[in-house]
Amino acid sequence: SGVERVMLKSSKSIRTLGAILALPCAGIVSGDPVVDGSLDAIYGGPSVVQNTQTNFGDNDDPDIGVANGSELNMGDAMIRDGVLYIMLAGNLESNFNKVEVFIDARDGGQNMLRNDNPDVNYNGLNRMGPNPDDPKGVGLTFDEGFAPDLYVTLGGGLTKTKEGEVYVFYADAAELRTEGGGNGAYLGSGGAGPDAVLEGSNGISIAVNNSNVGGVSWGTGISCGDGVTTGIEIGVPLYLFDWDGPQNVEDAAICAFVNSSNHDYVSNQVLGGIGGGDNFGEPRLVDFNTVDGDQFFVAGGVAEPCPDVVGACCTGTDCSIGTEEDCLDLGGSYLGDSSSCDDEPCAEDCPSDITGDGAVDVTDLLQLIADWNCGL
Repeated sequence: SGVERVMLKSSKSIRTLGAILALPCAGIVSGDPVVDGSLDAIYGGPSVVQNTQTNFGDNDDPDIGVANGSELNMGDAMIRDGVLYIMLAGNLESNFNKVEVFIDARDGGQNMLRNDNPDVNYNGLNRMGPNPDDPKGVGLTFDEGFAPDLYVTLGGGLTKTKEGEVYVFYADAAELRTEGGGNGAYLGSGGAGPDAVLEGSNGISIAVNNSNVGGVSWGTGISCGDGVTTGIEIGVPLYLFDWDGPQNVEDAAICAFVNSSNHDYVSNQVLGGIGGGDNFGEPRLVDFNTVDGDQFFVAGGVAEPCPDVVGACCTGTDCSIGTEEDCLDLGGSYLGDSSSCDDEPCAEDCPSDITGDGAVDVTDLLQLIADWNCGL
């Protein structure tokens, strides 16, 4: 199965799968997750928690649709009653940036994206594969042992309607067959919240709730996405993996990241996290094998604890590095996650240093005399 291949082949994986949920008998029963953009308790706890600040904007708008930043704080997934449910807690900026979701759930797939996949979202999927004009070109490459079979992408923003400007997102999906080709489709559009869920003709359902204002902070350092319970939720019927006959899909691995609206600039928001770092940029140059840890998570997995989040703490003019809690206990002023003591951020301003050379001497006096009555 897909996850078993990941665990056997990946030299980077140090986690165990935890409890993988077996595929029950068909038929929806009470207790299944509701695809509405809010985390259901039945997921049982996150499979992965973000460990990196977002460098695609930190949302501070509680609106359920509009968001002024993108972040992937937590990932969870489970298989139940013939459906793979995926929860990506966080925000997707309402400027038509994309969240790219790659799913490995069967044999085959593409460890390095090809450029002859279905043309979906204005050929955005193939934009991440090798440049067709470069015979030696490479495409987006996943961790060793992770070879996705299915792709889902979505992005949204404000759109003019008869009722005025409202938040709308649009989504596409495509098969990722080992030999390329296959089927892809525009899934349709949805809105914000549980009353505007996209129900695609192929059975994929997607909901967006952009109301989160917590989670990771802005920057490129270490942060923690724990505790966020709203975001993007996706339901994928398992029969979509059956293009060459029925597949006994019992487990799945997921790689999700935020990309630009044209699928050509990858952010630092990847699940699993990258342990701090800047945006990746050009997707064709991204090779997750060069990044510590696993840039995917498994359904039913158990998240590793967040790393300690530290920053600069000013106690008077003294600067030290520690957690926000420790800083406040000292009566200090915390300067923010991943802030540093470089450039003496706690030093007092000296208004008498007119020349700005770090010393108060005769040159400052001469400058004062030279500027006397200046502007009067």
